[in-house]
Amino acid sequence: MKVIEPKKWKVNGEVRWVFDGKINGKRKREQFDTKKACELFIKAQTKEPLIAAWWSELTVSERVDIHAAHNRAKEDGFSLLSAVETHAVQGRGKTHLKKMTLKEAVGSTGKDKRWKNDPNERQPSGFLGDKLLTNLSVGSLNTLRCGLENFVRFAGPDLQCRVVSPELIKSWLISGGDKEAHWESNTQKHYSGHVRNLFNWCIRQDVVKENPVEKLEKINLDPFDPYVLTVDECRKILKLCREQHPEVLPLLILNLFCGIRPSETRRLKSGKGRDCNFDWDDNEVVFKAKQTKTKMRRAVEMSENCLAWIKLQELNLPVTNANHKWHWFLQDAKKELEYEMWPHDCIRHSFCSYGLRHSGNAAKVALQAGHTEQIMFRHYLKLVSKANAEKFWNIFPEKLAA
Repeated sequence: MKVIEPKKWKVNGEVRWVFDGKINGKRKREQFDTKKACELFIKAQTKEPLIAAWWSELTVSERVDIHAAHNRAKEDGFSLLSAVETHAVQGRGKTHLKKMTLKEAVGSTGKDKRWKNDPNERQPSGFLGDKLLTNLSVGSLNTLRCGLENFVRFAGPDLQCRVVSPELIKSWLISGGDKEAHWESNTQKHYSGHVRNLFNWCIRQDVVKENPVEKLEKINLDPFDPYVLTVDECRKILKLCREQHPEVLPLLILNLFCGIRPSETRRLKSGKGRDCNFDWDDNEVVFKAKQTKTKMRRAVEMSENCLAWIKLQELNLPVTNANHKWHWFLQDAKKELEYEMWPHDCIRHSFCSYGLRHSGNAAKVALQAGHTEQIMFRHYLKLVSKANAEKFWNIFPEKLAA
């Protein structure tokens, strides 16, 4: 259609705006009260061929649906377009999924407590923000944040959660993250668990319908074979700690002779009052639920050699800056025993192995260590001899040179 400008005519003594031209080869004339109304009519005529072509491509069922929706909207006093726009906003998350990027889904824990003045301080949000409500420990929360932020950098922060595929997650695990590190199977399984938890949260938030991690094959780990220190090695690290790192000697003693986790030893308090964790009448370390990894109260019996070592110096817990001081002790212990790498959690594993072999009571040793009897039998049964177990529980301060 040729572009036609509105014409100003006087009809029966009144000023009217008139469209006078041809549409699809036929002459057409329309009158309007205002120039704007006439211009809108002309503009609509230019789109009519496009609308006609679009309408012809629709199926009969699609035309029937549109016609029925138009009539229903007209009866109720609103336009079909306004109904669609309202549904797109109010129906999101109920009849269809919300839009959310990976960065928005992962969110933030807010202020990072590892910084005195956090330069990237943000308000808690997303999955990590909700995790704050679960009272997760600072260490666990930071581990979770580290893994998920690695995935966000690998996949792209602006990627919509609904398009994350199992193939993308598998590629991330095989590649070793955004830095292409070499991840062992246990690391891959650990990080895939983080992403699984994230998408379970996304399902609850109506962001995705299903969890892409569930479509991956299960990662099978090699059988766990704990490393146990020999009796001579136990003596060496005790001597080293006593002479060069006396401040963390109580932490080593409780780790080695009571099986208390290193992270739990740092939460212990000595002294007097209700906050003290040491019951000297029963010779026990009594944990409050909030001080344990499992969030359950636990009482740990102190053996005779443990008490002898504890009494060597004044007990003053907690140790200031314990993480760094324990780290430097382990570095020196590694050199003392001529290890290339320090075996993971070998001090606690030594307690479990020698304790089970000496007493034969898996339930008691498991209760001391804070895990289950099944783990005791699966990992620690007969790793050491009875003779060596007897020697271990007779490591006293005055017998170091024996």
